[in-house]
Amino acid sequence: MEEYHVGGDYKLRLSSKKLKSGKCQVKFHASLETKKNMYGYVLADSGETLRNVVEKIYLRLDQFKNKRNAHHINLYSIGQHCSKDNGIIMFDA
Repeated sequence: MEEYHVGGDYKLRLSSKKLKSGKCQVKFHASLETKKNMYGYVLADSGETLRNVVEKIYLRLDQFKNKRNAHHINLYSIGQHCSKDNGIIMFDA
């Protein structure tokens, strides 16, 4: 697992595996200064850059930074298309 600290309040450790579909499943562990540690998964296109994936994770972490609980939109919209979902699911570590 590689560790990244691009700035801000987070440290990320990333690992990935290529799926049969050609996309990559990226698992990340995030250390947050203001909240307990989290881990999660993001689905990335094969041509997507590492920087783009890290930025996507950081944006999602920023959304959870000041919230007490994390809610996953895709878990509450069965049978509906979720336009706000960015393909990331996160859990408390």
